[in-house]
Amino acid sequence: MTEGYVELHTRSGFSFLEGAAVPEELAGACAQFGMPAMAIVDRNGVYGAARFHMAAKKAGIRAHIGSEITCTNGVSYPLLAETREGYQNLCRLITRMKLRAKKGEGAATPEELAEFARGLICMTRHPDERLLEAFGRGNVYAELQRHYDRREEARNQSIVERARRLGIPLVATNGVAYARPAQRELLDVFTCVRKKVTLATAGRLLERNSERHVKTPAEMARLFADLPDSPTWAMNSRATPCPRAKRR
Repeated sequence: MTEGYVELHTRSGFSFLEGAAVPEELAGACAQFGMPAMAIVDRNGVYGAARFHMAAKKAGIRAHIGSEITCTNGVSYPLLAETREGYQNLCRLITRMKLRAKKGEGAATPEELAEFARGLICMTRHPDERLLEAFGRGNVYAELQRHYDRREEARNQSIVERARRLGIPLVATNGVAYARPAQRELLDVFTCVRKKVTLATAGRLLERNSERHVKTPAEMARLFADLPDSPTWAMNSRATPCPRAKRR
């Protein structure tokens, strides 16, 4: 797993109040740890894509672009653009869901996900047959994360079982929300602002630990040592860089 590991689920500070690092910090951490690429999937938008692309280019890494889309079924789906058409469809999907919602809100329906699925790759912690129908077999990956949380691990086991039953490959990510562990404190402050509570009263609304930082390929390999064959990533050659950059 160490060879070729790429972090594919990263939120920047452009995921308003849900990320605690600017794109430049994330790209720098990626380059520092020797990862060849990273994907940015800001919540319901591609707000940080341009800055992340420029920072990645300067750092000598490949920038994959996507967005974590909120769905009306209560689930969010990280979507990555595989092609220029996929990027266009992602932008159209975001535009449609934003036009009918108040500022800062909005969610796509399952039908809209299917309508704009062409050219997109879906990662999910809720694998089901409908996603296979919408995105096509080979374009859906079951996502695993490990942050030393017993409840999360129980959920992982369920994801593995369901993915294997459906024939969906697994992918390991760290659900990155900040570049360095120390930035977790900043994310806690953002969480309090978002939830309209104080640090003293936030309780379990805050992160349980500081594990959602950019980790090295070796660290991720140790985390998923019990699944040596499954949580690898072969999509580095599939996903596309920021399409707008290609026209320069």
